[in-house]
Amino acid sequence: MNALLRQMAAPHQPIRYAIYTRQSVEQLADFSSCEAQFHTCRDFAEASGERGLVWCGQRFDDEGESGATLDRPAMRKLRKVVDLGGIDRIYAVALDRVTRSMRDATLLMDDFEKAGVEVRFVHQPELTFGAQGRLLRHVMAAFAEFERDMITARLAESRTYLKKHGRRLAGKVPYGYDAHPHTRQLVPNAEEAPRVVAIFERAAKGERPKQIADAIDALNWPTKIYHAKRSGRTTGGGKWTARQVTDTLRNPVYIGRFAEGADTRDGCHEAIVDRATFDAVQKQLDSRRTTERQKRTRHDHLPFRQKIVCPRCGRLLATHQTTRRVSSDTTIVDYFYQCRSTAGGRSPCPGVRLHAWKFEQLVLGLFDDAATWRTLFGQDASDLLIHQVMQTWRELLPLWKRDWLREAIQRIEIMETGETEADISITFTADAAKPFLAL
Repeated sequence: MNALLRQMAAPHQPIRYAIYTRQSVEQLADFSSCEAQFHTCRDFAEASGERGLVWCGQRFDDEGESGATLDRPAMRKLRKVVDLGGIDRIYAVALDRVTRSMRDATLLMDDFEKAGVEVRFVHQPELTFGAQGRLLRHVMAAFAEFERDMITARLAESRTYLKKHGRRLAGKVPYGYDAHPHTRQLVPNAEEAPRVVAIFERAAKGERPKQIADAIDALNWPTKIYHAKRSGRTTGGGKWTARQVTDTLRNPVYIGRFAEGADTRDGCHEAIVDRATFDAVQKQLDSRRTTERQKRTRHDHLPFRQKIVCPRCGRLLATHQTTRRVSSDTTIVDYFYQCRSTAGGRSPCPGVRLHAWKFEQLVLGLFDDAATWRTLFGQDASDLLIHQVMQTWRELLPLWKRDWLREAIQRIEIMETGETEADISITFTADAAKPFLAL
């Protein structure tokens, strides 16, 4: 209704619309990719012939995300844009792409309605605002939640059966094996399996993972190549890293077993490495790990360690320190949050480096704004409560503030909005507000 009144008051203003898509983690029950959903919604919007429709230019795609919760990257981003008044309408192919929870559906649609944002579903046009639409949304959300629970139960039953019979559950096929075209179980790869044996033999003789990686790269042994059926993309086939070698040496799949949490379970596939060699390698890795751990600096004193998300690749920023000598008897240590991870064989993102102290001051400055406190206490918090909390915050010692930030902040996301500007989004822990409510 609010969106309709706004359009009537300003008929010549453009209607900015966004498209939300989600591809479930339960791939067996989800045949529609985010890309297919996006084009379906885009074609639906353009085919309506409605004047003034303008796509907002941002993609809101949650790939491999469950509909059981609203805590998804693209959904968080969409809700923030809605709060800032950046869009007038949202398109999605169906309600179950937005959420599979009845409670979340009610909460989300009410929030959108209050913000004056209209939601249209391509395959469910009857789910509009108003009493009838609200009732239908509740019914559809209840069925979606029931369907999600049924899928979860069926998947759990399948996993239990596969585990009981030593079968492989899912995931990428490890180096040295192929997936049987019919059973999808592991069978040794004629070319890669002997190379796995050679890697373990090198490790058993005392070679470090970095030395092994350099040696097999010199032999032109590429990492495993994967072909994605859905997207058609090919990944892998690159050089080995020390991390990839370590992961290979730690994987119990090569002795005919599967990792199961901190333990292992029996597998029905053929082992590539004998148990004696595998155990010898584990002892080598464990002894070296103990020594290296003692030398490693963890930077636990930095309040945002393992909490800042890289704005480019989505991995958590690591901590790093540099030392510079300013005089013969004075040395200054600088600490940074930066993208240094090589997870998945990907190189760190260049240029993603935050000076720790300056970034902490930037985050502290956000708490001079009442909007940050409303994120913590909720939009319904009274002005009096926010005023009292902000007054208390100003009087706290810097050390207390720092300690509270370390415990209260769960995640920090940085969204680049321009060449020199960025928007910071903070996710708080469940009990972050307790110290202030007790004052």
